[in-house]
Amino acid sequence: MNKHNITFAVLLLFIAVQFTVGCKKLVDAKSTDGFNVTADKQSYNIGDTVVFTINKEADVILFYSGKPGFNDSNANRNYAAGTNILKFQSSLSQANTTNMGDTILLKISTDLKGHDSASIANATWMDMTSFAKWPKITTTGFVNSGAVDISQFNNSDSVSIAFQVLGKHNSASQQRKWQIQNLTLSNTLADGTFTPLFAAPFTTFPNLTTDTLPYFQFVGWYQVNVKNNPEFSYITNNYNAWNVGQYGVNNVNTPLVINNKACNSSGVSIQTAYPITFDPGTTKNNPDNEDWLITSPVNLKLVRHDFPTAVIKNYVNTPAKGMKYIRSNNVYATYSFAIDSTFVSGKSYDMVFVAQNTSDNQKNETSRLLKIKIN
Repeated sequence: MNKHNITFAVLLLFIAVQFTVGCKKLVDAKSTDGFNVTADKQSYNIGDTVVFTINKEADVILFYSGKPGFNDSNANRNYAAGTNILKFQSSLSQANTTNMGDTILLKISTDLKGHDSASIANATWMDMTSFAKWPKITTTGFVNSGAVDISQFNNSDSVSIAFQVLGKHNSASQQRKWQIQNLTLSNTLADGTFTPLFAAPFTTFPNLTTDTLPYFQFVGWYQVNVKNNPEFSYITNNYNAWNVGQYGVNNVNTPLVINNKACNSSGVSIQTAYPITFDPGTTKNNPDNEDWLITSPVNLKLVRHDFPTAVIKNYVNTPAKGMKYIRSNNVYATYSFAIDSTFVSGKSYDMVFVAQNTSDNQKNETSRLLKIKIN
């Protein structure tokens, strides 16, 4: 055997040894067959405690109470048409009887293709101004818009919500100054599921307090200046534009900094929290203004999928509150669950337990449904 054949044979032997040592047999997940749960009764009063008996161990055991937001059948639901309510607050200043041509409009588009003045002009806009409440000349502070129902648009893939300011040239007075803050948008389904649409990614179960908060950072605000965008200087900050960035531009990545402040292309300092302001300055004889404040596109049918009410057991055997290990007489554990005042009398709930066993290459799962009636 020549030296080339010897080298090749040694190489093959090395590969075979490495393959044998490096590979290991994949272990299948344990079966969840036979997993079962029973309840001590089938009907309960509010204030009672249900005691569930679990017959078999699993790596993970999840519990769904059947209430809105905690329904096993909706654990993978991400989209559904519901009622879409828009809310915000607005304020007005520098208002008098000589600048009556100045106004702010609420508009919605389902076909906005870009983020510049040409795209705005080519889009179809529905005027929703009359459906909201607005400040009057004598109003001080912010005015609540009330609930603006925009459900008529939820058959579209996405919508863009805009506030359009129109300021008219006036030699007798300065133009009106507007502010917008605390915008929220929600999708409420017939089963009571409530989803905030401008919110953080949905990694937790519903929370009435945090779900109804206005989150500036998740709206994706941007501005488009259509009329009166005077050239800025690097000495003073400018006016005549909403104080947010253009689409894709924020206070972190803007190329324009004036007086150590991040600015948009109009030279206006970029705001990072509410309120958002359109400031025309205090000069009379200001040219006509047309400026748009627009949200990023949003799908009105977005739904936060339902979450388990409790993880009764996790991979490291941490028991949930109410769980008690038995491990005898064909009983693995019991789980006590209180029927509190959030349940509705006269209604039945599909309470579901899900057992999961997993391995590196497999997942086995079994669900058990118990229909529980509340008296």
